[in-house]
Amino acid sequence: MNSKLKEKKPYYLIISRKIIFWLVVLMLGIAIFLLFTRQDANKGRLIFTMVQLLGMLLVLRIPQFIKDKYHFQIPNLLDFILISFAFSGFILGDVFNFYGKIPYWDSILHAFSGVVIAYVGFIVIEYLDKEYTIPLSISPLFMSLTVVSVALAIGAVWEIGEYTVDDIFHTNNQQYMKSTRSTLYDKDDVPLVGHEALADTMKDLMLDLGGAVVVATIEYKKIERKQKKAKEKGTV
Repeated sequence: MNSKLKEKKPYYLIISRKIIFWLVVLMLGIAIFLLFTRQDANKGRLIFTMVQLLGMLLVLRIPQFIKDKYHFQIPNLLDFILISFAFSGFILGDVFNFYGKIPYWDSILHAFSGVVIAYVGFIVIEYLDKEYTIPLSISPLFMSLTVVSVALAIGAVWEIGEYTVDDIFHTNNQQYMKSTRSTLYDKDDVPLVGHEALADTMKDLMLDLGGAVVVATIEYKKIERKQKKAKEKGTV
């Protein structure tokens, strides 16, 4: 395990992390400066932007925290995917308002989140198998269904969080406004009503499920082949 912890990160990960970190720090500094110097600035918008930027900085620290706390090195590709996903949501989505400018930006991220969560689930299973010799003799189908269920459950918890934030801070995370796709909305924006108001939440859950099913199907085939080869060699 120690050799894994000392593994050198690839240049694409090091460079992308540095670029994102300093870009976020620069934008955070500008937001703080405007908050205290511009009398005509939209204070609510600036504070919201600062929260998103701080959230991105927190995400950048998560891999190191997991490594120090649990002695587990997140795979480099997953590390890159996670920070790219967070950057797409926090910075591009909210700070640069891609949610409002690009109609399907939220849908793309939700489908991708299902893929990421399912991928993480299988990485955890593989890690437990290698580090603690937990046998993977259980049914690949059961394993895949479990990962999909967890991914969908996390998606549901996320929707609950979005609803709670929208209710408390009057934001538009669940896209219930008819006249805007942005996370923040104006007083003259018009809300959706009836069945249409539920469309975004249900669509997001379906996309979470779809992304997870795609990954689970691929991993199911891989695990099935792995177990079959192991049985042929008499190691299971």
